[in-house]
Amino acid sequence: MEPSMPVFTIVSAAALTFCALIGLGALFAPKWAQGVVRLVPDPSPDKPGGFSEFRATYGGLLFLLHTTALVMLLQVGGIISILAIMPVAAGWLGAGFGRSLSYLLDNNENRQPGLIPVWIPLEFALGLAIASPVLQIGLNP
Repeated sequence: MEPSMPVFTIVSAAALTFCALIGLGALFAPKWAQGVVRLVPDPSPDKPGGFSEFRATYGGLLFLLHTTALVMLLQVGGIISILAIMPVAAGWLGAGFGRSLSYLLDNNENRQPGLIPVWIPLEFALGLAIASPVLQIGLNP
């Protein structure tokens, strides 16, 4: 009988899957991603291609980054999987930190907080959830 998957791995895998699905959604529905992040492509005819940023950065990059980390977490395991997930977790924690600073310092530029108070805890939670297998190391010496 195979040992069951540790709960920290399940939490990390669920968070990575959620984030990969966000990327997949942005890859195939870039207008949805545009609405979520509330950015618009540059309408200037001198600067074409801005719309591709939604498919590339919010789509392909997020999808493959999280999918790769998920595969390494579930298939490779050990310290290699920790090295794969930590930069991804750090990215989400950094996003939460940056958004927190924006919430505190950018009142005029943000006009209204909108979903910022929702995104801040979500980004911190995703970062911590993705990094949760690190807790296994401390609990299983």
